[in-house]
Amino acid sequence: IPFYEKRQRRGKVATINYEVKMGLSVSKPLPRLPVPDGKCRLCVSGFGVSHHTGRARKIAETIAATYPEQYETWFYFDTRGFRPDFLNSIKNELPDEQKTKFQNHKSSPFVWIEKPNNEKEAIGGRDKFCDWALKSFNQDDPKDEPILSLCREEPTRFEAFFDNSTPGTAATN
Repeated sequence: IPFYEKRQRRGKVATINYEVKMGLSVSKPLPRLPVPDGKCRLCVSGFGVSHHTGRARKIAETIAATYPEQYETWFYFDTRGFRPDFLNSIKNELPDEQKTKFQNHKSSPFVWIEKPNNEKEAIGGRDKFCDWALKSFNQDDPKDEPILSLCREEPTRFEAFFDNSTPGTAATN
């Protein structure tokens, strides 16, 4: 029985269409519209409770807050819906070379970057996202320190409980 949750406009729910079967619900991700010119979209998907996923979300959020003119975010978190269905659907959108590289990725999170020309660059898990950020941001710029500090240490178990309902900064309709 599909139904629509009306809190969509308040930015409180990342996934608004639910399909209920036998008492279990799996959320459906919000649409990913074309990326605006001049920006990159940091996409993070994974389990709704995971310290690695929580940290990846925090890194993406910090990058977008630090550089809002260059980055936006899109999130999908659902412990039941992430694997295998959603993860496989995202991997199927990748170029063939990346499909091969990430065919065995089954862990949470999965991070990728979308660009205005519909190009997708798969990053992988939280550890690879940290590697990407450490290479992409300036170690000597104090503005980048909040991003880099999140990448230099392992997430704590307490980070398993994070905001898994806010959809990110990207437009979804």
